[in-house]
Amino acid sequence: MKYFIKHIVFTLLCVLLFSSFKQNYDINAKIKAVYIYNLTRYFEWPESAKSGNFIIQIVGNANSLIKELNDNVVSKKTIGGQKIELINSDKIDKNKIPHIIYITPENSSKIKTLASQLKNKGTLLITEQEGAAKTFAVINFVVIDNKQKFEYNKQNAVKYGLKASEDLKQLASAVY
Repeated sequence: MKYFIKHIVFTLLCVLLFSSFKQNYDINAKIKAVYIYNLTRYFEWPESAKSGNFIIQIVGNANSLIKELNDNVVSKKTIGGQKIELINSDKIDKNKIPHIIYITPENSSKIKTLASQLKNKGTLLITEQEGAAKTFAVINFVVIDNKQKFEYNKQNAVKYGLKASEDLKQLASAVY
């Protein structure tokens, strides 16, 4: 009987621990954070963007992604020697033009407006909206066969003032 009670208690503790872990862990946010950071290796920003903080701006409610970026990117890494600064705002501050801006799917209606503000500013526009890479986005996250991938639009990169490595084409699921 003691063994049975110990086994039940142990099992319940494991279930509680696992369910707590599962609720606090978002694998999609982790994957997107890794993509956002690693994509910086394939782009060259204009000279004017190579001083001060490297700004990543999130447009919309993406608490898991923000937490992941804060915990594993912002606090531990730099980009081109620049400290990373994370902003969560729907508006672009003219004094803090982002190097990267990620627009959540729920805020996809703002893509056109934000894109017009970013022309020739040296900003990597990342979205997660069907068809966005064909129109305004440089990178558009897509899920193909249950795997996170991305589409890439070279002309949009140039329009926003970025130079991209030719290697990026090989990594993208689609190139426009």
